[in-house]
Amino acid sequence: MKIIDLTALAIKVAGIVLFVMVLSKIPDYAQFFYTAEKNKYTVSVVYLVLPLVIVAVACIMLFLFPYKLSNKLIVAPDTTEPRDLSSAYQTIGIRLLGLLLLFWSVSDMVFTLFSYLMLRDPSKTLVSVSTVSYPYVIATAVEILFALFLLKFSNKISSYLNEIAK
Repeated sequence: MKIIDLTALAIKVAGIVLFVMVLSKIPDYAQFFYTAEKNKYTVSVVYLVLPLVIVAVACIMLFLFPYKLSNKLIVAPDTTEPRDLSSAYQTIGIRLLGLLLLFWSVSDMVFTLFSYLMLRDPSKTLVSVSTVSYPYVIATAVEILFALFLLKFSNKISSYLNEIAK
């Protein structure tokens, strides 16, 4: 099995796992919608369905196009000598970790954005916009920056880790 095949397999598995996570959140969203209807909040179904659809489409893209993503994640060509493979695997692992963290943080930001959009009009709901946790938004933005840092500097991080391991 080549590095590109292993990376594509990891991306496919990640897409499946994340899709299962999206499916597991459907009861929570249904409960929220039921509670909102019961308390006579004016919440559009679009606000509840669209975040799930956006994340589900991203999961499906991970599953259907793993080789396009693995081509971006691969560090060295398949002709790498065996002693360099561990460094290549380490860099790919750092990039996959960055990609997973980026996915989680972007989905958190989408959830927060849609929560803000639902709560921004106080005349229609009894809950104010101040219920949106601004520290949570800042923490999610920092997570996005950290994920982009992992993706951008994975080679340097891997080299540093190899250097301190000696």
